[in-house]
Amino acid sequence: MKKISNVAFLLVAAALSACGSNLEFFPDYIDSTAPAITASISGFTSFSNNTTHVSALPATVTFSSNEAATIYYTTNGSDPTTASSSVAASANTPISGPSITISSTILKFFGVDTLANASSIQRSTIVTP
Repeated sequence: MKKISNVAFLLVAAALSACGSNLEFFPDYIDSTAPAITASISGFTSFSNNTTHVSALPATVTFSSNEAATIYYTTNGSDPTTASSSVAASANTPISGPSITISSTILKFFGVDTLANASSIQRSTIVTP
């Protein structure tokens, strides 16, 4: 019985193909999801109201992403663009980011994956106690 159903399926597929029909069972998947970008800050002691308190500066920021992406960032409070400083991140592989050498800063960052899906801009104010 199984051989008959396979033969019938092939005959229907061949007939549809001959008529110019595009027989497609699994349409192409188009990724439209932005990467999930995170920043880990060395010397982290606490976080409140988008402010990260660190024990001492300079602090090292380590970015990571759930997929391959370019992470754009600024440390002066301005919104980053694709012309800003950047680091590349492989999927699930943390990438060391900039070493922050000032006493407090506003870090803003976002990621763009290989299909140009961009995440929203994230912000953290970094200060010492």
